Amino acid sequence: MQVYSTFLLAGPLLLSVACGTTSQSQTHPDVVEASSGGVESVVARVGDREITIAELDQKVLARNVQIFQELYNARSAALAELVAEVLLAREAEKRGITVDELIEQEITSDVTPVTDEDIDAFYEQNRVGLRGQTRDQVGPQIREFLESQDEGIVRQSYIDGLRDEAGVHVALSPPRVPVTVASNERIRGSGDAEVTIIEYSDFQ
Repeated sequence: MQVYSTFLLAGPLLLSVACGTTSQSQTHPDVVEASSGGVESVVARVGDREITIAELDQKVLARNVQIFQELYNARSAALAELVAEVLLAREAEKRGITVDELIEQEITSDVTPVTDEDIDAFYEQNRVGLRGQTRDQVGPQIREFLESQDEGIVRQSYIDGLRDEAGVHVALSPPRVPVTVASNERIRGSGDAEVTIIEYSDFQ
């Protein structure tokens, strides 16, 4: 059974192939420089053989999945920010106010003020990690951290509500590595399942 994979694209890529001592301004007749612009974009041609961005990504993914995972993480975080910006802008426009006014009304005003007791509790819980710094030394930083943390929780809760109302759909997929399962392997469940879990055990 062959488990197929989807691949994240690394974005615009320019690939050129030099032959022998050919100068940079010249191109071998069988090697054509090309830039990617889509899922099946050709990034290089060798005679009549085309190399696509999908084929290139598959080669990279097979060697280092971490690169694609880091790219996915960065894209996912940036996408969440962009979606939030769009949702806030739409809600502010609907109310006839600015985004800053909306944030003040729905987020900032709902943040619970950080008390000295909160700072004391955080300091005691993290005393070891603070490496001998006194409560007075790190108090301002702790307050700033807790305020930022609380605001982030309130903001995320509000954004989640806007997402539910707007019916946001995200099509960004994480990288997947193709895995081949031998025909004589013991398999439980449907061979056409979208997710395949492979377990290896060492019996001794």
